[in-house]
Amino acid sequence: MKPILIAASAALTLALTGCISVSDHSAKSAKVQENTDLAVSVCGGPGNVAEVSRDGYRCKGR
Repeated sequence: MKPILIAASAALTLALTGCISVSDHSAKSAKVQENTDLAVSVCGGPGNVAEVSRDGYRCKGR
């Protein structure tokens, strides 16, 4: 049951990641991904992230 839960959580996270607006068109996508991971953690989930860029992120309602 635990592997199913992990797989479902990963699929949900991947699906919701597409909802985050990314305003970075440079080749430094690793920094954007790092900021995305941080934003999801700090903002309380992917639904609370307003914007992520190479320079940082912004939570919704803050």
